[in-house]
Amino acid sequence: MYWLDRQEPEAVSVICVSLFTASYFRPVREHKMVLRNNIKFLLLGVFALSWPLGSAGQTQPAQTNNALAFYEVAQAAEQKGDWAAAENAWRWVLETSPQEARVWVNLGVALNKQNKTDEAVKAWRQAVALDAKLAGAYFNLGLTLTRQGDFAGAVNPLRQTLALEPENEAARRALAVSLVGVEKFPEASREIARLLAHAPRDAGLLELAAQCFARQQRFAETVIVLRRRLNLGAETAQLWAQYGDSLDALKRTPEALEAYQKAVALAPDDTAKRYGLGYLYWKQYRYDEAEKELVEVLRRDPKDARAAFTLGDLYLTKSDAPRALPFLEQAAQAYPNEFDTRFALGRALLQTGATARGIEELQAAVKLDEQIADGHFQLGRALIQAKRHEEGKRELERARALNEAKRAAETERFKPKP
Repeated sequence: MYWLDRQEPEAVSVICVSLFTASYFRPVREHKMVLRNNIKFLLLGVFALSWPLGSAGQTQPAQTNNALAFYEVAQAAEQKGDWAAAENAWRWVLETSPQEARVWVNLGVALNKQNKTDEAVKAWRQAVALDAKLAGAYFNLGLTLTRQGDFAGAVNPLRQTLALEPENEAARRALAVSLVGVEKFPEASREIARLLAHAPRDAGLLELAAQCFARQQRFAETVIVLRRRLNLGAETAQLWAQYGDSLDALKRTPEALEAYQKAVALAPDDTAKRYGLGYLYWKQYRYDEAEKELVEVLRRDPKDARAAFTLGDLYLTKSDAPRALPFLEQAAQAYPNEFDTRFALGRALLQTGATARGIEELQAAVKLDEQIADGHFQLGRALIQAKRHEEGKRELERARALNEAKRAAETERFKPKP
């Protein structure tokens, strides 16, 4: 929506995903593998050798030919939340059965519970290397990498999980988040749609869907899902602002203005939301209300260059160039590579009598974007006024040519088709 969008850094995608990630994950436990007869058989003939100590005060179990006791110790430790003891138990089992993938999965869970994430990831990678059809290992690996923000690394394990367990919605949810994180928005949208088919009132999914649609410039769909999300209640200023941006992109600016009014009502100290409201007032030619909001933004944040530009342009539109000039100077310093800032500053300088500098700013603007006819027109007029007639005529001719090309393109566009 904003005039400076070309200069805004691409966030996003990853930053905005991280803002929502917590709400997308239901409390999901890692997959632990139940060791059935196959591992029991491996353990039956095993004798206890030396038992590594777990938490403080733990004693060694009696040596016995029933090695299943170690499995039971690990399970009991997990139930008590003594993950260090569980880790030791699973490591002992692996000394005798290093090829048992399910034990590697359980070891990874015990490690992860102790925030030994890198070791846990290695354990799960070992599990899938031993058994390529172990869905729980892929799920744990993908979920953990997603939570770490390693979205690229998470995608394949989560796809593998869903290939083995198509109904694993927690894996699908994590995959959707990771796909957004790597900016694969169409694919993410498809995964979110499948999730929403089972949970159409899931607030987090609706918010993630809105992010995906907006990044694809599918603003009509963005509006639909955000409206559904807002109807659930618990609205936030951010949701209303996103809704307003999408409406404005669809040229539904009066509705966008109402959305931003609600955003500012919920977050009156948020200068970004207040700037958005001022901008929309300006766009609707409601200059007094726009001025009030923009002045308030600059009172709270004097360095806000976007607000300075919009307020300066507002004063310039009202033919108050002296008042506009300091704001436009500030904006041009912050955004020297924007046509809008240099063009507006050049016009303000010309109107305040600084002809030489005004021409320089208009020339800089035209170099930044040579396809804007008004840039050449204003520069041509200024050059003629400065008695630089040949240069001025060339600029006016360029402006005329651009306007004619635009009219020809529009005529072709609206010509009836056979």
